[in-house]
Amino acid sequence: MYYNYDTSESIQIPAPFGRTITPMFMDDDPQITETNFSVHMTEWEPGCQVDNHTHADSMEAMYCISGTGIAQVNGTEYPFAPGAMIVAPPHVTHQITNTGTELLRVLCIFSPACTGKDLKDRAMKTIEEANRQNK
Repeated sequence: MYYNYDTSESIQIPAPFGRTITPMFMDDDPQITETNFSVHMTEWEPGCQVDNHTHADSMEAMYCISGTGIAQVNGTEYPFAPGAMIVAPPHVTHQITNTGTELLRVLCIFSPACTGKDLKDRAMKTIEEANRQNK
């Protein structure tokens, strides 16, 4: 199968954890009958970040393609720049923040596979919780 980075399928996540998620190879793809991983691109504008979170039943690998930021894994900070990768097994807290002046582009791989809907639902739930806490 051939896949091409296609922003027409992107999922826009609003503040406070604003970012763009572009599914590339997901579990809900009609061409896939069985897979144990999924791939998507996440992009943050300068100053944006994802919440500090874990995944109960999945592992996530995040590879920095461009831009600069800080990655946290279980509370330890690491520089995050092209060529760097973090891996978060189940229940390991992780967070990425764009501390640079350009778009931070990160290729993300989940195992087991997830869907674009899974990604959007988790992000929107986190935003709702953050908005409730800030009221």
